[in-house]
Amino acid sequence: MSTRLKKILYSKGMTQKELSILTEVQQYKISQLCSGKRQNIHLSTAKRICEVLNCSLDEIFGESDK
Repeated sequence: MSTRLKKILYSKGMTQKELSILTEVQQYKISQLCSGKRQNIHLSTAKRICEVLNCSLDEIFGESDK
């Protein structure tokens, strides 16, 4: 998940701070998601992130390919 979120942010030219502002999710939580330190997230928060990034839940938070 963390790698996918970082890649999507990079591809959209968006910083963690910008995502934080647009989603109203604290920046440290976005940072923890990007670094892999945070694995659990509320569904409502995940949906806000996906809405802002114009991605599906599965694209960012789905199980990784094995």
